[in-house]
Amino acid sequence: MPRILVAEGHPATREFVARSLADAGLEAIAPEDPQQVFELYAAQRPDAVVLAADLAAGPAGPLAQRLRGADPRALLVVADKEHLGKARGLAAVLPLKPNAYVADPTRRELVDKVQQLVAQAAAAARARLRGSALVLSRAPAALGEVRPGVVARLLHQIWRSAAEGVLVLEEPAGPARRMFFQRGAPVALQSDDPADALVRWLRDAGRLDAAAQRAAVEGMASGLSPGAALVAAGVLEPGEPLSAALRAHLEALVARAVGAREGRWRFHPGGEFAGEIHATPVLPLRAILEGARSGIPARHFSEALRAVTDAYPVRTGDFQQILPAAGLSSADLRLAVSLDGRTRMRDWLEARRTELRDALTLLWFLSMVGAVAFHEAPEAGDAVYGKVPAPPRRRPLPADRAEAVRQAALQILPGSYFRALGVDISAGPPEIEAAYREVAGRFHPDAFAQFEVGDLEDLLAAVQDKVTAAYKVLSTPEKREAYLSFLMLRYELSGVRRPGIDVAAEIALKRGERALRARRISDALAAFREAVERNPREPEYLAMLGFAALHDPALPPGERAQEARRQARKALSLAPDGGRAAAVLALAEAALGEVAEARRVTLAALKAQPDRELLKQVLHRLNAA
Repeated sequence: MPRILVAEGHPATREFVARSLADAGLEAIAPEDPQQVFELYAAQRPDAVVLAADLAAGPAGPLAQRLRGADPRALLVVADKEHLGKARGLAAVLPLKPNAYVADPTRRELVDKVQQLVAQAAAAARARLRGSALVLSRAPAALGEVRPGVVARLLHQIWRSAAEGVLVLEEPAGPARRMFFQRGAPVALQSDDPADALVRWLRDAGRLDAAAQRAAVEGMASGLSPGAALVAAGVLEPGEPLSAALRAHLEALVARAVGAREGRWRFHPGGEFAGEIHATPVLPLRAILEGARSGIPARHFSEALRAVTDAYPVRTGDFQQILPAAGLSSADLRLAVSLDGRTRMRDWLEARRTELRDALTLLWFLSMVGAVAFHEAPEAGDAVYGKVPAPPRRRPLPADRAEAVRQAALQILPGSYFRALGVDISAGPPEIEAAYREVAGRFHPDAFAQFEVGDLEDLLAAVQDKVTAAYKVLSTPEKREAYLSFLMLRYELSGVRRPGIDVAAEIALKRGERALRARRISDALAAFREAVERNPREPEYLAMLGFAALHDPALPPGERAQEARRQARKALSLAPDGGRAAAVLALAEAALGEVAEARRVTLAALKAQPDRELLKQVLHRLNAA
């Protein structure tokens, strides 16, 4: 549905225009305060703007100029005040070069012209459709109505099926939200609600002042992503601080979406949007639980579980597999572990009256994701006769150590086998065996023999399973080669790397990166040259060779920069949008004294890749210099 931003200061006219556009099948965004218009335009990029003539040509004229300056191709329809006897006339707004002028906005002419302009723009856009627009142009794979708990079930189903696509949530006569998924996990969310914007969220959290907010809004209007605009405004540092803010923001938005109680939803399959978003994966199951607690009434959970009130809840065999993705807190893990199938649900809840809402929500959540089942009879207990005496009671694991173990485990479980052992693909058999012994020993039950681990028991078992499987695969040459090929294929299919990856070249690349971190520049150069020789068409290898050349001890400083520039240009000739190669070229130009050229190269690359952290760091370094 095309979105039209209505900038009108006269309340009755604004209401009439918004209603007329809505009746014609257009989505009207009509803020009461004209001061919000530019911020809304920068955040939402509507298909057209209906701009009141007195705002365009009157004292608020800079608003129209800012809209035109932000996007010269923006569709502007100027609506005059003839119906109020205050028309300024076409001549007064001609300097703005509007796409259309309507003397009286209460006539059908306004809606007709808006529809005509939007249709023409849409026809031109369809010819060059790509990215998220291409995904959303497809017929939805599924759709339905939003009711309490529906969004939570949708997120769980998408996660279970590892689907990729866009989930669109539309409130009745309200904003729409578009949630992007990669391999079943939400990685980004776009919203028409100004309250959901990253800049507004940070402002409400007290993280930026009015001046910084204005600077960030100006940056977004110029084409920067919200994250890049905040970095440019000096609000956030590139790298982990920015990633942490984006992750927290996305988790908050997903949790807010879970609390939706009415509206419509539809899911469009496809992953072509990957190149235009800053992917920040979050744990969807944790967001489901948080959103349910904050947005869904407790009576919904009571009604959903009413049929099993007298049943006995018990953890299923899937609990251990679901645990890492659920990201349960210590309190929730304590509650979950107590579901042993020996207590009726009614009695279990009664015993937890002080935390009743949390316990009820957790039970509903675990039931929905298949981690808890309900039995008609209690689980059989141990026989009294011949029972082996219980071992002496152990002291509880200290809270700080328990939390450290939990966080370390949650880093291991979702990643690759290499990440589980903490090695890269160039690691040899001795290093893999040493890493396995270290990680397995750190999480082995014997390491906690003197403690009561409680809710960590399932997590420790899951880690043992993961690192054991990793060792079995990576220590066997045939299995390791097959696994590496699988990883490389996954990178190709996801668009992370170009097709035709040479595994041996990738291993040489990792050797070079390791040598570079250890400041063994000669070894790094040799490894990168080997990677380039094996696959001279891979721009990443050339870019890394160029970066290492900047520190080549065998060359004078001037020749180092020239060699780095040569390799970076060669990489850019293969992939003009290569962010790493652009960063190396900028550093080489700066080393040769061409700081202005270095800044130009970096800004041009940032315009094409506004979320590339490496480029932001290079720009920060150039600005500091």
